Amino acid sequence: GNIMKEILNILLDFIISYTLIFILYYFFFVFKKTKYNKKKVPVEYYYLVRVYGLDEKKINYKKFLYTSAIINTFIIALTYVIVFHLLDNWLWQLLCSIILIILLIIIMYGILGRHYQKRGKKNV
Repeated sequence: GNIMKEILNILLDFIISYTLIFILYYFFFVFKKTKYNKKKVPVEYYYLVRVYGLDEKKINYKKFLYTSAIINTFIIALTYVIVFHLLDNWLWQLLCSIILIILLIIIMYGILGRHYQKRGKKNV
């Protein structure tokens, strides 16, 4: 019925948002930066290396850029869909967006950091 239609609309919105954001993210943050350059390393990279005590030599930098692009796109698209479909007051949207983004960064990069720790014995 009506609830299924709403769920499908939200899902479609998420898929479209995710695709568009990923394309933009790719061209702005991944496309020209696949070569490791110590001065232009994304903050997520340093965060993971420091917090999880990772060996930088064991991280495939290009693979990391793609992974972080997928994660960051997911965070942005999910936040957008949740906030704009559930809230109609801009102040609540802003506050919830900030909280959601921080929580999702902690969760998603926490999972990635532990993944790298587990695979630290091998080359990732």
